Amino acid sequence: MLYDFANTIFSLSILTVFFPAWVDQQVGSASGWLFNSATAFSALLVFLTAPILGAMADLRQRRVPYLVVLTLISVLLTVSLDVAGGVVVGVALFVAADLTYQSAIVFYNALLPVVAVGRGAGKISGYGTAAGYVGTILALIFLTFFVSDAEAMRSILGPFGGWMQTGGEQNSNAFLPTAVLYLLFSLPVFFLVPDPAVRPPRPVALGVAYRDVVRTLRNLRGGYAGVGTFILATILYMDAANTAVSNMALYGRKVFGMDSVEIRNLLLFSTVFAVVGSAATGFATDRVGPKRTLLAVLVLWLVSIGLAAAALEPWMLFLAGPLVGVALGGTWTVSRVMLVALSPPEKLGEFFGLFSLAGRFSAVLGPALTAILLLSFGRGAIAYRVSIGSLTLIMALGIFLLLRVPDARPDPTLEEFMPEALVK
Repeated sequence: MLYDFANTIFSLSILTVFFPAWVDQQVGSASGWLFNSATAFSALLVFLTAPILGAMADLRQRRVPYLVVLTLISVLLTVSLDVAGGVVVGVALFVAADLTYQSAIVFYNALLPVVAVGRGAGKISGYGTAAGYVGTILALIFLTFFVSDAEAMRSILGPFGGWMQTGGEQNSNAFLPTAVLYLLFSLPVFFLVPDPAVRPPRPVALGVAYRDVVRTLRNLRGGYAGVGTFILATILYMDAANTAVSNMALYGRKVFGMDSVEIRNLLLFSTVFAVVGSAATGFATDRVGPKRTLLAVLVLWLVSIGLAAAALEPWMLFLAGPLVGVALGGTWTVSRVMLVALSPPEKLGEFFGLFSLAGRFSAVLGPALTAILLLSFGRGAIAYRVSIGSLTLIMALGIFLLLRVPDARPDPTLEEFMPEALVK
């Protein structure tokens, strides 16, 4: 749970708020193109490496060492952002930090069966996702002080605040606190979570890992029932979900003229419901199964996106926002449980690598489609309504594919993950 809390702080600060603002300070009008290009390049690197890393972890039957090393590298790179020599160095460090951050999550997710055995994978996944959204709220409030009240924070920190900028570079003040919080709340998973082997380890070599990934991809349709279809469904529904969330603030500004305070309140209000949705869907997953719960979550996405696209007044976004929050929390909670249910234990790292690959692909596809629609319809209020409304079609197709996935459930008493195996 604390690792979910930790990595969400990184996500909010570096991927969403403060680093993009720092880039904007550096290059002005070219910031949008530069940041999105860097994000797309990082996504491409994750796309190419995540399945291989997962396969290597499965070969060694170890996940925690990879998680530790990748997280520590990401922390160090985040610290380095604070002393970047310019925008070129800063963007290069960002790409590397995002790559290691995204790669670490592959191994973190693969630990879910270990900590959930006998407790309910849905419930444990829900607790973690909820903790992540709590991290989002606290980070948005706490880290903002280092940026907006730099003088006061520097005074409070005294001799420990000498690194802070109080001039025109204040967004960089968030980088060091982000790294500290990311590391601090990652420590428990480094030392306290067991990492059992479910089969004898095999020698690790890049060629062997690559062949394992190719073999798995070839067997997705016949050898691993439902996994291939689920990965395709994931690309679609995550594409629609991520695009809706990333455009929420811009949609409110362009369509309804909402100011920054109203948008911040909308995001905070929605995130509170994401905490509730994460925990609630976790319990529902253990009771009725991940497939039924995920289908309900995706239907909620359909309703909330449709409501936002058809909204006539700003208050209607505050009605759609909580629905988006619940659906977003439920999506992350249930999706990883669904993959655990469909995957053989010895292939879990590799399949989570493919799951991460699907997420990265959707992260590129969604913004590209939105950009095309906005360009085609003139980038006005109508264009934004059309681009958001089109996401319902993508979500509906994701639901159609998910209906074809077997109604599998994680075995709550898998012998491979029982306490007796933890000594391996």
